[in-house]
Amino acid sequence: MSTENVIADLLRIAREDLNAMRLLMPSGNRNAIYMCEQTAEKIIRAILSSEGVHAGIGHALSEMVDKIPDLNPLKTRLRAIERLEGYATSYRYTVTKTGKLKPPSMEEIKAFADTVEGLLLAVAQAFCVDLVGPRAPAGSAEPIR
Repeated sequence: MSTENVIADLLRIAREDLNAMRLLMPSGNRNAIYMCEQTAEKIIRAILSSEGVHAGIGHALSEMVDKIPDLNPLKTRLRAIERLEGYATSYRYTVTKTGKLKPPSMEEIKAFADTVEGLLLAVAQAFCVDLVGPRAPAGSAEPIR
């Protein structure tokens, strides 16, 4: 599969994850923040694909963002969502007495959602990906600079 197809598919699935998160938020469903993390992960993976870097199979967003060159103007914005990585693993399972992660407040979820959505739109624009139109490859797979 071409890099253009990988990038476009990751970003379209990220949009679907974001839509799922928005549907889960009003009911207070604990999976809303997980879907937000999944959106962030796919955005980062799309960026890494443009760099020719394999992200691996983990959910460590901070490690993935470390692999993005500092020349990428979105790297600072991506650092702001690294904290979501805990919601891919620890938060999804039974919390112990000591607790791994406290549930995020609705305000925190909304703030993360807005940040992640802004990143999704910026990355889709940079790679010329139509998030809602017919399935087509990215118009560009060049690294964001």
